[in-house]
Amino acid sequence: MTTELEPKDESSARARTSKKMAWLLDECIRIPGTNIKFGLDPIVGMIPGGGEFIATIAGATVLGEAGKKGIPFRTLIRMGGNMLVNALLGLFPFFGDLFSVWFKSNKRNYEMLTEYLDSDDGKEAKGGWWPILFVMFILGTVLVINIAVFAALAITAHWIVNKSVLFTPPV
Repeated sequence: MTTELEPKDESSARARTSKKMAWLLDECIRIPGTNIKFGLDPIVGMIPGGGEFIATIAGATVLGEAGKKGIPFRTLIRMGGNMLVNALLGLFPFFGDLFSVWFKSNKRNYEMLTEYLDSDDGKEAKGGWWPILFVMFILGTVLVINIAVFAALAITAHWIVNKSVLFTPPV
């Protein structure tokens, strides 16, 4: 992964909006005396009650641009996974913002977009499967929790119906 958000050649200029958004959200501020850069994503993410949502919607412009450019579906899934990981972990105060400073999901997505646009044969960007596995883990966890809640409600309803005086038939 490169350290700067600079286009590699003229074909990357087609993703100018994505470049600007990735830079603004992930690298527009540099801590003096260090090489640490961060953007508005972790700052906006600190706003209670929706800051992470706003930052994620702003980052969706990179994903939207990738969709317009004809990025393969698997790469779009990886890019969406990067956004989801950043958004979900961003829900944890302080830790999520530190994670966002390190992870830079928008920069990663921009690099995946430019790698595809810069390749002559339409090569998909490397990105690994971990965002997809993370999303599947989250969805599986939500499914298990929903099944457990439904089972608990069904057991409770059954107990109420069988033990309640209100539902006891007259003798």
